[in-house]
Amino acid sequence: MNKHCCICLFFCLFKGVASEAQCTQMRLSGSADMPPISYAINEEKLVGIGFEFVRTILQKEISVEVTRPAPLQRVVQWARDGHIDMFVGLQSDEYPKEWFTVLHPAITDSAYAVFYRRGKRVMNIDKLYGLRGAILRDMELKPNPTIKLEIENLQLLRTDSIAQAIQLIKLKRIDYFIAPQWQTINTWFESGRVVPLAMLPEPIQINHVYLALSNFSPCIEQKAVIESEIVKAKQSGVMEALLEQSFLYTKAIDQFYNLIESP
Repeated sequence: MNKHCCICLFFCLFKGVASEAQCTQMRLSGSADMPPISYAINEEKLVGIGFEFVRTILQKEISVEVTRPAPLQRVVQWARDGHIDMFVGLQSDEYPKEWFTVLHPAITDSAYAVFYRRGKRVMNIDKLYGLRGAILRDMELKPNPTIKLEIENLQLLRTDSIAQAIQLIKLKRIDYFIAPQWQTINTWFESGRVVPLAMLPEPIQINHVYLALSNFSPCIEQKAVIESEIVKAKQSGVMEALLEQSFLYTKAIDQFYNLIESP
């Protein structure tokens, strides 16, 4: 082997080792309005069990940094351009592959339900027609086929957050809104239950919740390892334990049943 080939071989091996060694820190971000997975505290700190889940599955030598809260579309852009290494709590795996790499399997599921002012007597899906409703701005409404909900016949406006949707209910500008169950229960509970809410018991749709790696992150090389750890964590019930802990803190289970209005 000549000197030139040796140098090339050494350089390639060094480059490969350096590439692997670069993933020593994981910069995370997510939605500021997706409790308990990811949410903002006082608009200053981003927390949630999604970040705790990631800390559980990463190798110990990889440190974790969570960004400050930011609008969802900005966080998506951060993941696209490599400003962050991982998006925590992505609710679709249908984004363009050149944007980022969605990890499988999903870490959990998110059920969407209809919320309305208690006493409004919106007791079933059929009564939504003719009423004023709302959905979150970034939400793609894909009802379960068994629901037989005719989306084109609904009067829907888009809101920037669950808190805003609750406020619109309080002001009687809308009659109902469709949003993730646990996010809404957490937001409603933390806001001091400013308006008496009720909820239809049957979910409109169920979204999978994913982690996604930026294609520009040095940690993209860890994709297979991280996906393997997600599988192990799900098998051992890590997310279920984190959810249970969160529900106990917010009394979400009690609030869930209290929100279902009796006939």
